Amino acid sequence: MHTAFHLYNLIMGVLATAGLGYLFYLHQYEIEYNRFVFVTVTGIVIFALVAPVIEAVVQPLVHFAHAVAALFIIFGLYDPVNNDLRKEQWAELLLKDPTTIRKPSEWMVPMDDRILELFHTSDLVLTPALIAYNIDYSREEVNRRLSELEEHGLVDRVERGKYRITDLGEKYLDGRLHVALLDNDETTESDHVNSESEGITGSDDESPDS
Repeated sequence: MHTAFHLYNLIMGVLATAGLGYLFYLHQYEIEYNRFVFVTVTGIVIFALVAPVIEAVVQPLVHFAHAVAALFIIFGLYDPVNNDLRKEQWAELLLKDPTTIRKPSEWMVPMDDRILELFHTSDLVLTPALIAYNIDYSREEVNRRLSELEEHGLVDRVERGKYRITDLGEKYLDGRLHVALLDNDETTESDHVNSESEGITGSDDESPDS
């Protein structure tokens, strides 16, 4: 009976840890800039997964594992340096509108979010006419924005007049992609290629002194 109980705890711990791991994967950007989330979740993982393993192998140490887990959770929820319960930080993280964590670039306009959200919610290949009908913009405006989004890798044209959202577009919607940084990387790479091309051209133009 004891073994079955330990096995049950271990299975539940593995499932909980897998769920938290998937959550980490989906919200890497948020966790990177909110270390208290990582600390809190580490405590939960120790409690849910590590403690059951210790209980099954070295039962007397399980209370030590629980204590360590509690410390991680406490320091994730409470900032002892500033005597702060982090209520506002957790409320902002859990209740905020997803659009507030997105990092658009200077070339982007609010319509771009509407277009990408429609792709995301429908999970379909869409035409400019269908997009325009659903977001109340003209087809010409939608066509212009789709061209921009395709150029920057947020949507993909599967065939003439038909588009779908890309992985980069999904990451942008989730707040996991800073489009401006992506643009900077592309610009830097383009400048590097151009400078190399200019160097090659320049060397071809030079002729040895006779």
